[in-house]
Amino acid sequence: MTIVRFRETRKSIIEILSNREMEVLLRLAKGESRKSISEQLGISVLTYDEHRKNIKQKLRLRTQADWASAIVLFRNSGSITVKKKIDK
Repeated sequence: MTIVRFRETRKSIIEILSNREMEVLLRLAKGESRKSISEQLGISVLTYDEHRKNIKQKLRLRTQADWASAIVLFRNSGSITVKKKIDK
């Protein structure tokens, strides 16, 4: 039996990730490829890889099942507006 460690909610994920990381996660949830995501966001594939690495670390995604759990939360999200966070 597999124990799923991933316990974040949509709201907590939105609060944890940066705007760009959320954009990457939302596009992953839509099934877009690494190359497509980087082209549409106007970033290099290496920058995409860094965002993905940061998502993995921030959400403590250790297994493919953890990744799937995170992506499923946003799979049928339709349109989510990523609000700009302002640090004061």
